[in-house]
Amino acid sequence: MNAQHFKELINSVCKTTNLPKYKIANVMGVSMQIINIWERVGVPVRIKPYVMSVLRKVLFAKKSELHKIK
Repeated sequence: MNAQHFKELINSVCKTTNLPKYKIANVMGVSMQIINIWERVGVPVRIKPYVMSVLRKVLFAKKSELHKIK
């Protein structure tokens, strides 16, 4: 996934769920430094399915499940 697409995707997930990026990074199991690198150079192909599934899980989680993340 290229850098621009990932940046737009994670920003839209953050706005929709009202979660900061570091919370989403914690759910993914990566550090904020990795998120910053992915925003500059893109997500490696072999990790893309995992990243997309976590973002989808966060995006479509119920309100009660989001409180557990916060």
